Amino acid sequence: MLTSSPRPSGWEPAGPLGEPALPPDAGTIHGAFLHRAQTSPDATAVVHAGERLSYRQLADRATAYATGLQHSGVRPGDRVAVRMHRSADLIALLLGIMAAGAAYVPIDHSTPTARARQVIEDCAPALTVTDRPPADEQLPGRTLHPTALHPTAPPAPALPPLPDDAPAYLIYTSGSTGRPKGVVVPHRNVLALVRATAPGLGLGPDQVWSWFHSVAFDFSVWEIWGCLTTGGRLVVVGEEARTCAADFTALILAEGVTVLSQTPTAFAGLMGTLLAAADTVPVRTVVFGGERLDTRGLLPWLELLPPPACRLVNMFGITETTVHVTWQLVGRAEALDGSPSVGHPLPGWNVQVVDRDRRPLPPGESGEIAVGGAGLATGYWNRPDLTAERFAPCPVTGSRRYYSGDLGRLLPDGRLEHLGRLDEQVKLRGFRIELGDIRSALLGDDSIAAAAVVLHRPVPGDGALDRLDAYVVAEPGREETARTVRARLTDLLPDYMLPATVTLLPALPLTANGKLDTTALPRPATTPAAPPVLSADNTAPETDGTARLVHDSWSRVLGAPAGPDVNFFDAGGNSLLAARLAAHLRTAGLAHTRIKDVLLAPTPAALTRRLTPTTT
Repeated sequence: MLTSSPRPSGWEPAGPLGEPALPPDAGTIHGAFLHRAQTSPDATAVVHAGERLSYRQLADRATAYATGLQHSGVRPGDRVAVRMHRSADLIALLLGIMAAGAAYVPIDHSTPTARARQVIEDCAPALTVTDRPPADEQLPGRTLHPTALHPTAPPAPALPPLPDDAPAYLIYTSGSTGRPKGVVVPHRNVLALVRATAPGLGLGPDQVWSWFHSVAFDFSVWEIWGCLTTGGRLVVVGEEARTCAADFTALILAEGVTVLSQTPTAFAGLMGTLLAAADTVPVRTVVFGGERLDTRGLLPWLELLPPPACRLVNMFGITETTVHVTWQLVGRAEALDGSPSVGHPLPGWNVQVVDRDRRPLPPGESGEIAVGGAGLATGYWNRPDLTAERFAPCPVTGSRRYYSGDLGRLLPDGRLEHLGRLDEQVKLRGFRIELGDIRSALLGDDSIAAAAVVLHRPVPGDGALDRLDAYVVAEPGREETARTVRARLTDLLPDYMLPATVTLLPALPLTANGKLDTTALPRPATTPAAPPVLSADNTAPETDGTARLVHDSWSRVLGAPAGPDVNFFDAGGNSLLAARLAAHLRTAGLAHTRIKDVLLAPTPAALTRRLTPTTT
């Protein structure tokens, strides 16, 4: 059975249906943006750290970048890699790249150099733009600082119109062989996404969006271009606010953010601070994506901010199908039911659930989710075999579809239930991760004979506690420790792919068929617990009050105490848990604790020293 996009019951347009969200002749992302710059030049386009750019100013800056890129040799059809911090200038550069006829290839600024090299070597960009000193990057090919693109020469000749099927961006996702794969998405897909969602979500010039996610995560495509092509105002969320719920809430309130896009895990950490200001919260739409949503956790929000005051929209999507595929309004009934429904397909998209032979299954039977329609990517960059395998015709209709590897089930009313993954790909805090990618990095060292990686969810519904656990077997005669193994990975993998624990084993457990037996893997090895250090006569030193608060809060957040010199992140911590630890310490009486304190002082002893008031 194929389900397409009848408007779900109760789903009415969120705003007045005046002018279309995009001009009918808009064929490119930058073209749709320039239309807004021409019709509302003085409207605010982007806000970041005190800087406010109008649509005219952003368009002028983008045009300057396009000219600089052309004078630097960038031609239509090229790719330009970008490794910069989140800023208004980054948005101008992305627009400039597209206006020059090229596709942007985003690389998060925190990505290790080895991983960045893999992406650049694979996509062969005309150049890489980085806001770090280019000489320090040690990346292949031409590398320029954005200031080198400020044109001193006259404007370059106008380019012919770019076709709507030209690539707009390549976003790299984790690959099971250890080699990341680039998904090529054309301009028309992004515009189709905006046209499909604008009436239902009321997208337009009166909306204020937050840009929270990494530019290398396709949720950012929705946040940036969904806003700027419909005339909205985009609020760039800085690194400090991204990791502190109180600071992010303050930014939302100050800027009047109305459209908030979040992974469920991130929203769980933000919801409490927003609800504390429920009477003044400006948010009118929360869009969830990136990972499975447990709707039961939204009941407190729905009690204080029920529809139509604020609408919660659960959207299932895949990078290969242009960010979003389906949408589901979440009300009190859905939250009480805890349904895994992700709703109906967007207008222009369609969904099937298929068996192992890729033949459609009837409602109620589970199988692989296959997606067709307006969002299908061009394919994988320079990977024709993989493209042919995953983007293939339906054996019944012959229409092109993307076979996702996700497990799902159609309901009789055409809604889709998302039930997880069919393979080793997992989602952790919004990031798609191939466990085989991490395993490949482990096995890349000649001292490791075998390795396995599993996703551990100790408390269902609490994504902050989810973690990756690695198990390794050393080559005979080689001495290895968990610390040295993990240290090597930090040079190869981004933070979100680093295992929280590394356990050394004499051998991996196997099933009778010779496959890894994940059920027989032992409990992960963690750092031995120890109480806070006391003085020689067993009395508390002057810092013991703070030490006790740190120790108790640490134990509550991580579920186990630790010695004074144990690193928070080596003990299973992550940025979300660091935010939770800071919040717990503030509640316990250390009112000025911020997440940066945990990041800069990640052991109990160091954190105690940092938080202990100094006396003069």
